[in-house]
Amino acid sequence: MGVTVSQNHSHLPMRSTINQWAFKGPSTWHCTFCTSRNQNDRRYCNVCGKAKIILKHQESKTVNRKSIASMRPTSVSVRARRNEDKLDAENIFRDIILFCHQNNVSFVDDQFPPSFQSLGAHVSGNVTKWLRISEISPSSSTDHYVPWTICCSTPQPSDIQQGDLGNCWLLAALSLITERPSMLRHILLTQKVNPEGAYLVRLCHNGLWKTVILDDCFPCTEHNTLAFSKATKRQLYVPLIEKACAKLFGSYSSLRGGLTAEGLQLLTGAPCDRIKLSTSDEEKDIDITWTKLLSACESKLLIGTSTSRTNISTDEYHRARIRANHAFSVLFVTTLPTDPSRFLLIRDPHGNTDYSDRSIKSSIRTQLHSLYETHHSSGVFWISWPNFLHFFDSVTISTYASDYFDIREQAKFTRSPIQPVPAYYLYVGQTSSINISLIYHRPDRQLYNYHTQSFVLCDIEQESKNVGTHEIILQSCRGGFTNWTGTLKPGIYVLIPFSTSFWYDHINERERKTRDFTLVIYSSSQLNGTLINEPPTLLTDCLIAATLKYCNKSKIDEFSTFYSTLSRLPLKLFVAENKSKTHFLSVNMDITQAKNIRHSRYSFRTQDFIPPCHRQLICIVEWTNQDDQLAHLSYTHTLTLTEEWQNSIPYIDADQNDLHTPRAIPMSF
Repeated sequence: MGVTVSQNHSHLPMRSTINQWAFKGPSTWHCTFCTSRNQNDRRYCNVCGKAKIILKHQESKTVNRKSIASMRPTSVSVRARRNEDKLDAENIFRDIILFCHQNNVSFVDDQFPPSFQSLGAHVSGNVTKWLRISEISPSSSTDHYVPWTICCSTPQPSDIQQGDLGNCWLLAALSLITERPSMLRHILLTQKVNPEGAYLVRLCHNGLWKTVILDDCFPCTEHNTLAFSKATKRQLYVPLIEKACAKLFGSYSSLRGGLTAEGLQLLTGAPCDRIKLSTSDEEKDIDITWTKLLSACESKLLIGTSTSRTNISTDEYHRARIRANHAFSVLFVTTLPTDPSRFLLIRDPHGNTDYSDRSIKSSIRTQLHSLYETHHSSGVFWISWPNFLHFFDSVTISTYASDYFDIREQAKFTRSPIQPVPAYYLYVGQTSSINISLIYHRPDRQLYNYHTQSFVLCDIEQESKNVGTHEIILQSCRGGFTNWTGTLKPGIYVLIPFSTSFWYDHINERERKTRDFTLVIYSSSQLNGTLINEPPTLLTDCLIAATLKYCNKSKIDEFSTFYSTLSRLPLKLFVAENKSKTHFLSVNMDITQAKNIRHSRYSFRTQDFIPPCHRQLICIVEWTNQDDQLAHLSYTHTLTLTEEWQNSIPYIDADQNDLHTPRAIPMSF
C-alpha cells in the first residue's frame, strides 16, 4: 500500500545547508526472535530465517534514574547570589588596593586600556584624550564645588544624560534602575570613590553574572569633559556602568544600537516580556496590553518602550518632537476617576524630548501631575494611550523580583545527531511561576544571529519514566534568545536545549561558530535539579511527544501515520508512526522545493524502514532566513507497509543513539 501526500509551506523563516552525508550503521544485528548475532549485510537471520529487525536501541525509557535521584537544591535566591558575588568582589578589591599601595601606583586596567582600541571603530570625533576623574572638568558650572561620589543618596533619572554614543537602549534601562536606588547599589560593588582608581561593577552578560574590574580613566573631549554619558552632580555611576558594558562587549562603539530588553537583562539578570504594539490589533488585544502595563506598574516592575514604527516618517516624529528609533522609559501608567481615558508618563534618557500632547486638557494634566512627581525633569512627558499606540512600537517589561530564585547553567549546543545532549532534570515541589530563557553567547553583539535555537520540556512519569505524558512545552526562536513563561505543577521534568545550526563537521575548527549558551530558569520557589549529558535518543523521545501534541496529522490507515508540527515556530519536526505488529513501515520523504532551511540529515531525500510498533523522528528542519529574505518548504512523502527491511538513507547510526533512531511506542500507548 502506498500513499503520497504533498504539503507546501511558504514564507517561513530558515538557511539552506544541503550536504549529502551518510551515517554509519551498526556492524552487526541481533535477531529479535532467536537472539542470534548476524552480519549487517544479511537481511534474514542465519539461524531462524526471520527478517532483520533492530530493536537493540528502541527502548524508549532513556530517562536517567540516577540523574533524577541525584537532584539537589540548585536554584539560588536572587539575594543569596548577589551576596555571594559581593563577598567575592570584596576579596578582589582588597587585592587590587594592596597591589597599588605596595607599588605606589594608581590602578590601570590592562584588559581595557585607555586607548583608541577601547573606543572601537567610528566613534565620535569629540574624543581627544583619556583622563582620570581628578582631571575631568564638571559638566555644569553648579558642579564645580561638588565632590566626586559613586552615587548620591537619592539618584534621579534626570541624572542620566546620554552622550553621542547611540546607546539609548542601555541608558533607558539604567534610568529605570535609578528609580530603585537599592537595585543600583547591587550593580555598583564599589560604593566609594578611591584614590587608587579601582572600581567593580556587577553585570549579567550572556545570562551569567560577572564582576567587571575598571580603572577611572574615561574618554574625554578637548575641553576635558566626558565624551559620552555625563556625570551629573559629579556622580560616577553612569559613566562607570557604561564603561563596564563597553569592556564586556569589547569597545565603546560596540554599544551602539540595541533594545531596552537587553539593557534590563544586563543590569538585572531577569528575563523581559517584549510586547509588539499595533493600532490594527483588535480592541481586546489592546486592552490586554493595557492591563499588562497596569499590572506591571502596580507591581513596580521596570518598563521600557521604543519609537521604531516603520509606518511613521522621520518628519512626523520630528514635528511631534519625539525622537525616532529611540528607547524610552515608562515611569507611570494610569486612568483618572474623572476621565476614562488612559495616560502614560514617558522619559527620554537623552533628556531632549519636548513632546506636548494637545489632547490632554489642562485640568487633566493638573490631576496627572498630582499623581506622580517628576521633579521638573527634562525629557519627561505625559501622553494619551491612543497617541502612545501611534508613535511607539513596543513595550518591554522586566520580570525582576528580588524574592525569586534562579538557576544558571552554561553548556554547548551539539555538533552532530550522535553527540550527547545537555539535559536538565528539574524537580518542582510546588506549583510555581517559571521563566525559562535560552541565551546564546554572541561573539559580537552588533551582529544578529539567524540560527534557530529551541528547547523542549517534558514531564517524567515516576513509574514508567515515559516523557511528555502530561506536560510538553516546545519553544523555538531565530536569533540568540528563546524564552517561555508559564506555570509548572509539582513533578519531575526534563528540559533539553537543541539546535542543528552547529552541525557542520565538514568545515575546519577555526571556522566554527561558538556553540556556548546559558540556560536560565527563573522561578517563584526553590527548585531541585541537575545538568547531565544524555544520549540523543532522550531528545528524540521528547521531540516525538512534542510533535504528536503540536501536529498536523496525515493518517494513512489504522497502522501508519505521518505527523508534522504546526507552522507557529521557526522549525518543523516530522515523525512517522508504525502501529503494525508484523510489518515494517517504509517512509520516503522528498523535499521538492526549499529556500533558507537547514535539514538535520543533510539530505532533502530520505528513506527509512520503521520496525513494528515504533515511531521515528524523520528529520528536523530549521528556518535560517535573514530579515530581508523569505523561506520556503514543499515536500511529499509516501508510507508503505512491507515485510522487508533495508538500511535508512542516509544511514542512521543506531549504535551511537542517533537522534533519528526509531523508538518503541510506549506500552501505555
